[in-house]
Amino acid sequence: MTLDPRRAAEEAARALSGLVDEYMVAAILKRELMVKLARGEVTVVQSWGELELWAYLAKDKRMGVYNLDPARIKEEASRAASDLGVLGESPLYAELPQPSGSPLSRVDSRIAEAVETGEAGFVIEDLELTGLGDAAGMARLGYYKAVLLGSNGADYESERTKFDGYMRLFKGDASGQWGWSSVSYDVAVAKRAIGMASQLAEECSRLPRAKLEPGHHRVLLGPMIVGNFANYIANSASAGGVIFGMSFFVGVKPGDKVASERFTLMDRPRDESLPNFSGFDLEGVATRDKAIIEGGEFKGLLHNSKTAKLMGAETTGNAGWIMPEAFNLEVAPGNLSTDDMLEALGDGYYLTNNWYTRYQNYLEGTFSTVTRDAAFVVKGGKPVACLGERIRIADSMPNLMKGVEDATRETWPIEWWEVRKPTRAPFLLIGKLRLTSAEI
Repeated sequence: MTLDPRRAAEEAARALSGLVDEYMVAAILKRELMVKLARGEVTVVQSWGELELWAYLAKDKRMGVYNLDPARIKEEASRAASDLGVLGESPLYAELPQPSGSPLSRVDSRIAEAVETGEAGFVIEDLELTGLGDAAGMARLGYYKAVLLGSNGADYESERTKFDGYMRLFKGDASGQWGWSSVSYDVAVAKRAIGMASQLAEECSRLPRAKLEPGHHRVLLGPMIVGNFANYIANSASAGGVIFGMSFFVGVKPGDKVASERFTLMDRPRDESLPNFSGFDLEGVATRDKAIIEGGEFKGLLHNSKTAKLMGAETTGNAGWIMPEAFNLEVAPGNLSTDDMLEALGDGYYLTNNWYTRYQNYLEGTFSTVTRDAAFVVKGGKPVACLGERIRIADSMPNLMKGVEDATRETWPIEWWEVRKPTRAPFLLIGKLRLTSAEI
């Protein structure tokens, strides 16, 4: 099997030509190198390369998206085209738009060389991974080359690199975690994140334990949680989510007030400092940076050509394979410094990390998520205790957005398994958020 994305994309395009009315083919070469830690020791150093081959096909207004085996392109193309025949006409069908994108590429040669050779010793040494103490987490280097070809004339190629990871440090029964994301081998950004994880574990270990008082409280959310929530809000802004009734923006129009004026959320596909940058979407349409929410005002849904036609709008250059989606996210900074953020909180809770965010009702945006790692009780602007239990944030995304009082000037580039879209996030001060025991 070839690992040449250009060759694979061209072979798939030739195989599909004549079998379908329209196609878009994306071949993505992924080379990654990962270092994993457990209990303070490097347990895994793993490198791999793979070629993903995806195709959007349309014939007689029937549409499908297929993951093709790069080792059997002709057979896979024939099978996929045949499978279209069992589908009905799609109400979402629209002709592919004329391509208007442009390739954006940014490659860190050190990352590209490391993933090619599988050499990870310098990562272990530079991040001092063997000297962190009781720690668990991972650091990853990645090189990605994508080729997009379409029956609409799209022909784009791009390359990018990524350095991301997360680290969880333990001190007694206390822990702290932080993640990072960069397009280059930026040791400083990784060590800054690891330092924050260590600081949180250390601070929590020195404080007495306390129990949550369930109810509505003032809350300071760390960038790890803000990044997680930003991903969920952006997903809800996909026009596909609205069409399928899985969004709390159903019925919301551009210009409607949906959040505090202190809250702004941007989609940043052309920001080359965040790893998911791209000059074209998966329909070959040019991307652009755009506000999803600006100063509390809803600016509009994310569209591809299909959702745009159905809803009488225009594509925003956010085509994914299934639904429109954001690329990189940015929550706008505010007026607070990290030194005075606890003072601004006053009495409340400072929460640093979360996981298992789930919706109870998509249309209302009601959700719950469970905290993990250091969570502080704050009185008079000072941390006085660390929660000795995991707690649950149980509220709604609309309430959360409307409760934003301010944000820090400092932001952090976050990416890990609970923050899938790279997100530049500040600390957020929320005036009122419902907290309960995770046991309820």
